Amino acid sequence: MEPMEIAAGRLQLRPWHPADVEVAAEALNDPEIRRWAPTPMTDPDGKAWIAGQIAGWADDSSFAFAITDATTGQVLGHIRVKSVVDGAGEVGYWVLPAARGKGVAAHALDAVAQWAFARLELSRLNLLHDAANTASCRVAQKSGFALARLLDEPSWDGGEETVEVHLHALSHR
Repeated sequence: MEPMEIAAGRLQLRPWHPADVEVAAEALNDPEIRRWAPTPMTDPDGKAWIAGQIAGWADDSSFAFAITDATTGQVLGHIRVKSVVDGAGEVGYWVLPAARGKGVAAHALDAVAQWAFARLELSRLNLLHDAANTASCRVAQKSGFALARLLDEPSWDGGEETVEVHLHALSHR
């Protein structure tokens, strides 16, 4: 699928570009983003991460957007839909420190959910987060993602312990 943009009122969701490497590196080094990331972030300069976001569009494996301020173009965060199988996909996101607590994640989540249901023809979106990540839980609930179940998953940091994970789901109406 060709990369595309989503106009979302005060936000613009656009594909990641190689020129975004500095903001990606900032995010990859942010302690809160690293704390809750489901996979270890090993490339702190962001080049490989950006390349992965671009490649996802090329092979239809994931659809990643930089969340930007519609007026200034400043990157505020990231959101993507991945693991699209049998009419269901998974959504994940993060927001940079300066944009936290301002409704950016929920606003972007609403927009990308509408896009995924219409453009990818999904019937369900899943959202997973560490059960201790109360901010992500609030975002999911604010955007209408119902808590479906509590899961025990292998530790996201590669350790041998398990972590409790919330699975939220939103069905296309």
